[in-house]
Amino acid sequence: MAYRLKAPESISEGVQRIAYEQIDKALAQLLGQTDNSPEEAVHDARKRLKKLRALLRLVRDEIGSDTYHQENTCFRDAGRLLSDVRDAQVTIETLDDLSEHFANIISVDGFREVRQALEARSQSISERVLDEKNAQEDAIGMIKAARERVKDWSIKSNDWSTIQESVQRVYKRGDKALIVAFNQPSVENFHDWRKRVKYLWYHLRLLKLVWSDLMAEMASQTKQLADYLGDDHDLAMLRQLLEQEPELGCDRTQLDALIGLIDRRRLQLQQSAYCLGQRIYAEKPGVFVERIGVYWQIWRSEREQPSL
Repeated sequence: MAYRLKAPESISEGVQRIAYEQIDKALAQLLGQTDNSPEEAVHDARKRLKKLRALLRLVRDEIGSDTYHQENTCFRDAGRLLSDVRDAQVTIETLDDLSEHFANIISVDGFREVRQALEARSQSISERVLDEKNAQEDAIGMIKAARERVKDWSIKSNDWSTIQESVQRVYKRGDKALIVAFNQPSVENFHDWRKRVKYLWYHLRLLKLVWSDLMAEMASQTKQLADYLGDDHDLAMLRQLLEQEPELGCDRTQLDALIGLIDRRRLQLQQSAYCLGQRIYAEKPGVFVERIGVYWQIWRSEREQPSL
């Protein structure tokens, strides 16, 4: 089933359905019940955990602070157990994307030595985390325990007010994070903005059926913004890794050239993010949530209309 609320369901039914779906898919990946490689399985499972955290954030006021923090911490910590594996794989993908972007000015094998070193590093981390530390088994145990608690998530109300404050909070924090990122540019501030944007993206996906075409377009634009910021962060992490572990690179001249390309690409991505972010966060948070609320009321009332 899709990651979205449905009109025939109560909010409680929809949230629990989605939670079970995402948990079961994450467990299937980590238990080796798919055709994915271990690295691909970890990546997919971590995406499911992030979707679960966004789902919790949508109803945090309704389920209560204690439940929200318990479950959010559980899914966050389960994801962190697996983060080193995914982060190491991302460095390789980031280098490949950078090389492709600047293919007109660098040779195909321009950074071959760096890529080989990153591959060896990724393999070593994967073996250490998944085989030696039993991180995967620990994550599975945490996720299974959380699954047993889903039935106790208490969501009694079933109207727009149930999620209104959460949607407004996510939008408002994203708007503020945009301002901070460009007034006080740093890797941390841009990463924080990215997290806020991704929560908005997930919420728009959950609300897609409120007005399918419009919400899908809004979600698409928000995902594009999250991708700009995600690529920027991945490049920043690759740059940091190369500076901390210069033995991963080749000679100093080539390493300086690679860092120069990283800085150049990051500037391009940040400029694109700023332009798109200005559009996405053009409305006041109250106006934005009121508009979505009107769509919600019409959508929910449609199922009550008699057939003609």
